[in-house]
Amino acid sequence: MSHNERDREMSPAERRRRMEARRRRQKAQEQRRRKKLMLLIGGGAAALVVIGIVIFAVKHFISGGPAAIASKNGSYVIVIDPGHGGEDMGMSNGEAKEKQVTLDICSKLKVMLESQGCQVVMLREDDTRISKEERVQKANEAQADLLVSVHCGYSDNSSISGAVSHYKKGSKESRYLAEMIESALVKESGALDGGSGEGSYSILSDTEMPAVLVEVGYISNMEEAGSLTDDSYQNDAAKGIAKGIIMSLEKNE
Repeated sequence: MSHNERDREMSPAERRRRMEARRRRQKAQEQRRRKKLMLLIGGGAAALVVIGIVIFAVKHFISGGPAAIASKNGSYVIVIDPGHGGEDMGMSNGEAKEKQVTLDICSKLKVMLESQGCQVVMLREDDTRISKEERVQKANEAQADLLVSVHCGYSDNSSISGAVSHYKKGSKESRYLAEMIESALVKESGALDGGSGEGSYSILSDTEMPAVLVEVGYISNMEEAGSLTDDSYQNDAAKGIAKGIIMSLEKNE
């Protein structure tokens, strides 16, 4: 039996166990990296403090300073964009269809954000096709404080997996939002960290607010495609995105 055939026959519980095992391996690798770092800097609290200050200063300089997102009207308005819809199915792999995966995750995300007092505008709430131009127009009309578009990644190399976050070019708030989402999403879902970078998508470049496009996993990877249809994994992904969004907001004490 081939590797792909074994993946297709795995139950959601089995896929979940594999994700948990991968998460444990990542944690162990991170612990080993930290030990090596401690050895390199000679161990010692003073050295760690100095290094931490230097790293913070460099990141602060590169990003151009604090980039928390401020509210325009006192309460946060957040646009959530489930990618694709209707006859625009996006990518698919077996039972995993991008248009449904994105809607499922965004529906969960909406509930989580509303529980935190945010006003959420969903660009689609059912299996309806919306053009890129309509998405941009609806987002701008909402006068939102930020936008998050959810998609699945795809590669001709089926071994590639992980979550990736793209942000609006030239926007330090968008970059900060992407970094916060990527970090929390990886932590909550156990997905591999694909990093964050600038994106040239119209939903980012043509909208008027800080904006991020998140690829929650590679649907072209058989194991990850199975996870993307799993309700528990979808919930973890939504939780990670929600946490990242909340961490990016300016706190008004």
